[in-house]
Parts: sequence; structure tokens; C-alpha cells
Amino acid sequence: MTELGDLVRASRLAQGLTRDELAIATGLSPKFITHIEAGKSTAQIGKVLHLLSELGITLRAQVSVDIPSDVATKAAQRRRTTHGR
Repeated sequence: MTELGDLVRASRLAQGLTRDELAIATGLSPKFITHIEAGKSTAQIGKVLHLLSELGITLRAQVSVDIPSDVATKAAQRRRTTHGR
């Protein structure tokens, strides 16, 4: 998370924004922004994405999800039961 924090801080400073100003612009708390910049982890991805958007930062990610076969099988069974198939 430190690289993300460094990116947020550098972008904020390059735009001449204080944490308080960025907090007002995003509706997030200055403390939240401080935590992101310090590299503290957060489960609040929606807030992080909003912060990046306000700074004009586009996030591109390649995501891969591994679903254990037993989970996929149970999900398929539930669908068949629910839909009568």
C-alpha cells in the first residue's frame, strides 16, 4: 500500500492541495487521507477509488480470481435447485 500512498501524496502536493482541501473535495476525512498516504491498509476500496478519481489518477488492474472447485460446484447445484433444473 505504500506505493499507492506515495502516489496519492505526490499527486496531492503536485496539485497544491493540503490534506484538508482534498478531504473537503472528496468528502473523506483528513485522517483517512493521512492513513492512505502513510501506507496503512484499508478495506474501504470505494473510498480509495474515489480519492484517486478526485486526483485524476486512473487505476488499471488485471484481476484474476481463483474459485475452489467445491465452491463452484455448490454454486452450480444451488442454481439448478433454485431454477428447477
